[in-house]
Amino acid sequence: MKHSFHITLNTKNILFSFTIIALLFLALFYSSYIIDIQDNYLFDNYLDITMERNVPTFFSFTIMVLVGIVYFFFYKEEKKWKWLVISLFFIYLGFDDMFEIHEHIGSDVGEIVTEEVLKTGFMSYYWQVIFMPTFALFGLYIVYSTSKKFFEKNDNIGILMFLVGFAFYAIAIAMDFYEGANSDFIWLSNIFYTLNTESIVELMRATEEAIEMLGGTFILASLLRLREIKIILQ
Repeated sequence: MKHSFHITLNTKNILFSFTIIALLFLALFYSSYIIDIQDNYLFDNYLDITMERNVPTFFSFTIMVLVGIVYFFFYKEEKKWKWLVISLFFIYLGFDDMFEIHEHIGSDVGEIVTEEVLKTGFMSYYWQVIFMPTFALFGLYIVYSTSKKFFEKNDNIGILMFLVGFAFYAIAIAMDFYEGANSDFIWLSNIFYTLNTESIVELMRATEEAIEMLGGTFILASLLRLREIKIILQ
């Protein structure tokens, strides 16, 4: 006799559990400055939220892929190509986060066009020059298309959650820009007088990563109000 195990991903359980996980990753990084675990093998290789290709990165990857899957279900149900394109975009973002694709491309292109970029007065990470205009325009299209779907369902809470998710991403990108611009962190050093500039940058980077996770979580949770995901394991 075969037994099956059912898992339902809905707004309530995803919003609660994924938010807790993101905050736990951030709290662990903050606590590393108190209990001195930064040289710990487990923390350095698997749990550091500021590093890539570890547990936090896989968590971010999972969020993006799940968002892509929900949009794919929209495509299956409505046969509209826009949902498939948006689905593939979010799945790409998951792989991009895992393998740092935009950072590598930005660095490689930046070495070629450094002087031209500097002439424009842009002083942050090069990937933002290359990717951000496209990401911003496509992001607006995603907001527009998905908002219409929420309005059709008369789901004001859903659209609010969706917009909060994108607002989190906007904050994270702004923090990334500020960090990459070699900004003056003296004002932060005056507030957190026990920390040097390097530590402040690391804490900002950790906070930025956690905010991205929260952004993805709110987007996913809002979409699950439109279409739950049911997984059956046999």
